[in-house]
Amino acid sequence: MNERWNWDDLRLFLAVARAGGLAGAVSPTGASAPTLSRRMTALEQSLGVTLFIRRRDGYALTAAGKDLFGHAETLEQGALGVERWRTASNPKPVIKIAAGAWTSGFLARRLPQLLESENDLDLEILSGSASADLLRREANLGLRNRCPNAIGLAGRKLTRVAFAVYGNIELVRDQADLSDDRRFTDCRWIAFSPPGPKVPSAGWLDRRVPSGRKTVCSNAHAVLEAVASGAGFTVLPCFVGDTTSGLARASELIDELTHEQWLVTHDDDRHDRQIKKMAKRVADLIRSQAQLFAGNAGL
Repeated sequence: MNERWNWDDLRLFLAVARAGGLAGAVSPTGASAPTLSRRMTALEQSLGVTLFIRRRDGYALTAAGKDLFGHAETLEQGALGVERWRTASNPKPVIKIAAGAWTSGFLARRLPQLLESENDLDLEILSGSASADLLRREANLGLRNRCPNAIGLAGRKLTRVAFAVYGNIELVRDQADLSDDRRFTDCRWIAFSPPGPKVPSAGWLDRRVPSGRKTVCSNAHAVLEAVASGAGFTVLPCFVGDTTSGLARASELIDELTHEQWLVTHDDDRHDRQIKKMAKRVADLIRSQAQLFAGNAGL
């Protein structure tokens, strides 16, 4: 391989090209937009060609970029073939589950139920990777908030996920008489905004909380720590807020944020014995907690 570039450069190039820009490539690559920009510029310099037309609304491939895209996809298929060979020759299969931060935490706290009697299986939970590309086998199972529409993916609907406003018990009690409008303008808020596309709850807060009243955290654990300390209110899925010690619900369910939970897998993977077994356990686990996810637990 040419010493001026490596496969990782091409992997990032493919992600930026497919996303049509830097922002859409952040989540699938795990790299920040500035890092992606720097790597693409370095790749162009090393190859001596311009790969992208940089516009305000995104990146478009040049003729040279389109040529490289075809070659890079061929290399990608070869790399995936090597990975499939490696996985097939590994006596201990690894099952990767991609999910958002909150759902990953739910699964992590219930690992004994997922791994019951499994001594020859490695499980990897890709937290915050709900958008992992299942078609390219970046994960075997994905928990998504919509039905898959890509050819080659299969999905099953599990439950509905409800959201509400939460604060620590003392804050909720002290501010109980405030109207919703006053709560938005007079109180501080903690917003969860992980890397990648903005999550719906963060957008919901952006439209309601004025400038100067909000703290943004990119880490789910940091959000819970801040809210538990009394630093402000936040929006949480009910399966998190209703089970976190020291927090209380401070609003009705937010219909605008309610969504369905889908378990998604590759058409081929769903016939694999180990993946099929794990998919059933994940589905059974989440469905058994349907009332909690829907915000009805204890009501």
